[in-house]
Amino acid sequence: MKRNAVLLIMLAALACGDGTGPTDVPFGVTTFVVLANPIVNDLNEATVPTPGTTRSGVNVSVAGGPSGSTDANGVVVLSPITAGTKTMSLSGGGASGQVSVSIADQDLREVAVALSGNTAQLMANVLYAFGGTVVEIAPSMSLAEVNDALSQSNTIVFFKAGTYTGDLQFSGSNVTLFGEGSQGGSVTLSGNVTVGGSANRIRGARITGNLSVPGSDFGMSFSRVVGTFDLSGSNGALLNNGFCSTVTISGSGTRLLGNAGLEPIPKPTTGC
Repeated sequence: MKRNAVLLIMLAALACGDGTGPTDVPFGVTTFVVLANPIVNDLNEATVPTPGTTRSGVNVSVAGGPSGSTDANGVVVLSPITAGTKTMSLSGGGASGQVSVSIADQDLREVAVALSGNTAQLMANVLYAFGGTVVEIAPSMSLAEVNDALSQSNTIVFFKAGTYTGDLQFSGSNVTLFGEGSQGGSVTLSGNVTVGGSANRIRGARITGNLSVPGSDFGMSFSRVVGTFDLSGSNGALLNNGFCSTVTISGSGTRLLGNAGLEPIPKPTTGC
């Protein structure tokens, strides 16, 4: 389907999350998703500043742009943002500070910020480059068609709500699997998923099988893995996911923030 038609469908289809899902991200609209003071998982290897303790009710504003307050999980969505280098101000729990973040037109950036005292510092800055080619996937399509889409580098693959049965293989690089709706229900991948290549992303999906990631610079957020998870690629970034089974991380430089099922955060109580 042509890009403009796909964008119209996505803008109409994406709904608010439940606080643990991808939240209300308007696809194709330049957007910041801000995570305030996420808990650092014990297996984290990346150097990150120590977060404060206040997560909900943190006010976040972008100079010359929108503002909002974080929900109970410390997440707020800010859009539309004009492209450029932006000053982001945060305040809450008696703390305040600013960070500078750059964003390009139509991009989504997930920004984790440590806010404590009079200082704000970046913990993670994950890019979803949504200004490129978009391919829409529906549950009625064949497994071969789905895997073909995931083999095309520099592509955003939008998965409409439903269940996709069979093993999926990311063989391209800079491929984003963007799931419609909230975590743990709207998009279900019923099978195993293997992510090769580099700089691939998964956002907003529930994987019932095992997830294996030998590729480098992998990113995943607001998703759930029911089976085992094995990350052997380097420099991964995992933000606000849920893991229900065994997690093995052997790749170096992994950034792990706010993930349930990874100490010290217990496994999700639902969806496993």
